[in-house]
Amino acid sequence: MPLSALEKQLIAGAVAEVDVTQIGIWQQMSVARKAQLGLSMIHIAEQVGAYLVRRQRPELTKRQSILSVRKAAKGEGEADTMAEMISTFEDFMRQVIDALVEAEVDYLIGGAVGLWAWGELRTTADFDVVINLPTERIVPLSNALKRRNFLVPPDILLDILLAPSDLPVNAHHLDTGFKAELFLLRYGDALRSSALYRRLLVDYGPPLGEVYVHSPEDLILYKLLYFSLSQQPKHIRDIASIMQTIGDDLEMAYIREWVARLGLDELWQEMWEQVHH
Repeated sequence: MPLSALEKQLIAGAVAEVDVTQIGIWQQMSVARKAQLGLSMIHIAEQVGAYLVRRQRPELTKRQSILSVRKAAKGEGEADTMAEMISTFEDFMRQVIDALVEAEVDYLIGGAVGLWAWGELRTTADFDVVINLPTERIVPLSNALKRRNFLVPPDILLDILLAPSDLPVNAHHLDTGFKAELFLLRYGDALRSSALYRRLLVDYGPPLGEVYVHSPEDLILYKLLYFSLSQQPKHIRDIASIMQTIGDDLEMAYIREWVARLGLDELWQEMWEQVHH
């Protein structure tokens, strides 16, 4: 289906927002350094949000205001021991990964955190993870998450695994308010199966260390797909930043094959033309 004038305008605008000079700086950085900067951006955004909360509710302590930002103002009590232990986004992510490893569940990191390995840095409040969850691993994963104070009952995991739509499992950390979105591999999903097979082990530095992330090619494909469904310019900007950061090292034959299979030829062509304009 041909792209509309509005879609072309959105693509052009999003690509134009990518700073080529900044991309050159990213290219000189290690993934670990970029991850540190990304986490720092999240911390700063959280502190700004907490400051604004305290201006409206000066009776709150700094810790309380941070927790209210994370929990959308759920509760006003002092942070308990677990919240003090898991007080940062990187620690939260480490808990999710540790639960997946303990439950022997294959995973890869996507979304904005996955983007840190290949493109532009941007802040996020969510942690997107793709997982392959066989039915025999449902209870072990639920238990591993529960031990880390996430409440994800086995029946919820099973219901979403069997659901026809591609809804993620929302794994909320009960104390800090951070959320992981777990996207499950479903029977017949060839693209997600390919993405898990092609996942790459990347060193994000401490405390995350070596973790599995989307390959840049698969991240591009999913961003194209998400833009086709939502028209959110952030996906196009992310694609442009990956293309300009990775450059000729991208496996273009793989991308073109899947673009054709997904029926995204027109979108990809417009994307290509805008980036190479």
